[in-house]
Amino acid sequence: MKKIIITLVALAGFNAAVLAQAVTATPGTAQTEKKQRTPEEISKKSAAHAEKKLGLSAQQKADWEVAALKRALVNQPLHEKLKGSTTPEERQGIHKEIKANNDAFETSVNFFLTADQKTKFTAMKAERMNAKKKQMKKDFNESHVDYGE
Repeated sequence: MKKIIITLVALAGFNAAVLAQAVTATPGTAQTEKKQRTPEEISKKSAAHAEKKLGLSAQQKADWEVAALKRALVNQPLHEKLKGSTTPEERQGIHKEIKANNDAFETSVNFFLTADQKTKFTAMKAERMNAKKKQMKKDFNESHVDYGE
């Protein structure tokens, strides 16, 4: 009888530890802790980053900031909608809208970039996409633990 009780207590403790780890290791929790920035802050940060990476002139930086602000203002409600309860079809539609807004941003930005800056911008986007893919793969691998089954 003692052995059964000890086994049950140990098993309950193990289950509680596994559940606690699962709760703290939920993907996306770091994003929920991230400070919510205003569209103005987003556009300023984007313009400063582009200025540094692409060598924008003062006028180009101002134009970039305006384009980034437009994109942030249009995408902000879409991102909020994604945080709510949506169906997979709704999410897909929202993602398409966001992509269209991002494409419009890129079109407006490419209008005032030089040929060299366009090349650097394309490389920046490719680098960002590769980083996102690596992060998604890492998140996937961390969330799909092999239990030896």
